[in-house]
Amino acid sequence: MQSGISVSQELHDAFTAFASDNSAFCLPVTITGESLTPLATLRFSGAGAFYPSLSQLSSVLEPKTPIYLLIRRPETGSSSLIALTYIPSNAGVRAKTLFAATRATLVRELGSEKFGETVFATDEDEVVGEKAWKDREAEKNGSATSGGYRREDLMGEEERELEAVRRAEEVARSGTPRRDIGIGGTFARGPSRMRIEMQVDEDAKSALQNLQQGGLVQLAIDVPTETLKLSAAESGIDADSVQTLIPTSSPRYTFYHYPDSDAVIFIYTCPTGSSIKERMLYASSRMHGLQVAEEQGLKVLKKIEAGSPDEVSGERLHEEVNPPQNDGLRRGFAKPRRPGR
Repeated sequence: MQSGISVSQELHDAFTAFASDNSAFCLPVTITGESLTPLATLRFSGAGAFYPSLSQLSSVLEPKTPIYLLIRRPETGSSSLIALTYIPSNAGVRAKTLFAATRATLVRELGSEKFGETVFATDEDEVVGEKAWKDREAEKNGSATSGGYRREDLMGEEERELEAVRRAEEVARSGTPRRDIGIGGTFARGPSRMRIEMQVDEDAKSALQNLQQGGLVQLAIDVPTETLKLSAAESGIDADSVQTLIPTSSPRYTFYHYPDSDAVIFIYTCPTGSSIKERMLYASSRMHGLQVAEEQGLKVLKKIEAGSPDEVSGERLHEEVNPPQNDGLRRGFAKPRRPGR
């Protein structure tokens, strides 16, 4: 995915100087307007002292502000430059999506052959912590994964960006941070959940308040304004018709009150053709969408996650409301069976 951001001439010049100066430890990079621009270069605290110099990085890290760090690690030889993307878990949605979508552009325009490694981090410890760097080094040397390859080494640019989305979706789904060495870092540790709160249109609130049996309310996120808006409100919808009302090209939150029951089903659909920005935004905001519905008096009893509308069949909806006797405990977010299975 392209973000429209490009490397400024100022950054090209700063990177040329940085790459040729072995006393330079880190070149921080940020986004200014429509360009990638450099900040002041950090020097090694001692001759080629990588680990003792890590603490300096704290001076350019802010709790809610993404940043790129171009780092020199002398002991790695000719491939000594590392492109690190730091996107804090509690950064704003717009900043998260912009920096995630631009990280490949930064490396590509400066010259991907000049970087021996790319790292994605969401917690300060992953940037300044000696242990995190040693873990990554162990993984790179093959002691953390079979065959000596990291998952990210085998990915193209698009796949790496999609992996970042997958991790965002994992945290949004479970609310529990987990270790994922293959991408080069972890989500922020601690009890906080990755949930984005945004403005909600009054029409959307009203439609949710008035949802009746057989009714359907669909919410969409207006990406430029980061606002939850009413996309559709229908009544008298039978279960077999629900999938026909869900878009096939962009994500949606759909609330369906199953006929002749008290069951409200929350359906989160995210087609594979959706943009990465949309996927990150919807994945990070889905818990907020559920909270908004509950605040309007809805009691959501079932949750479905689907890649496309055709996975939300009438049969599937019926099974959610009337599960077979031997079905056991239902999952929090159920992934529907694909058609024909």
